[in-house]
Amino acid sequence: MPNLKIMKVAAERRREMRPKVECLYRQYRDQVPRLIRQLGGPTQAEHDRAFDLLSQMGEMVASELLDALADAALDDIAADEVVSLLGVTGDERAREPLWQFFQAHQDDLERASTAALSLASLGDDRVLPFLRQTLEADDEHLVSNAVAAMVTVGMMEDIPRLREIHRQHLTNWEIRYGIANAILTIVGETDQRTFDRTLDDIHASFADRRLWDDIWAILEREFGTKDITWH
Repeated sequence: MPNLKIMKVAAERRREMRPKVECLYRQYRDQVPRLIRQLGGPTQAEHDRAFDLLSQMGEMVASELLDALADAALDDIAADEVVSLLGVTGDERAREPLWQFFQAHQDDLERASTAALSLASLGDDRVLPFLRQTLEADDEHLVSNAVAAMVTVGMMEDIPRLREIHRQHLTNWEIRYGIANAILTIVGETDQRTFDRTLDDIHASFADRRLWDDIWAILEREFGTKDITWH
């Protein structure tokens, strides 16, 4: 089951940003088809500008992004970027097209990973088995994607493996922080007793001392040391 708190926070953020998003969309709406094509280049500058504008317009360009994903003539690079962008739109219509894309690219871990992250962002936990496998990947980018997706769809049973993955990637700050955040998010959906027991176990583990440092840094940043109540 997806993390409803995370989904709610994301939805609220989209509501807060909607006036700005609508303004931006009115300014660039006629350029959206061209911006989507520019996701495939030809230059990095064009790609970056297109991705930035489309990501800022978010849900307002969901229909155009879905049409582009269905276009067989769309460049593969642009298609992958469209898949990434659809994950942040919050548009439920994107679920099945993304699922179909994910299933069609099982032989390409990079493309499947991109789709899995977007599906997880939409709260689709059908990708959970794939994410659990990808945590074991040699490619740290794939691991990072899987960890990021676990924030939304991870479960209590995933915490022991996440702890092990953290120990294996101590030099990768993105993975370390992502795992600490995922664990806090997962236990945040449980009762107080489970929350306390899980964090106490991590705190008491010498092997997890770096993980505890990362978790504590997040708690301190979010609440401040004076406001953290520890049981």
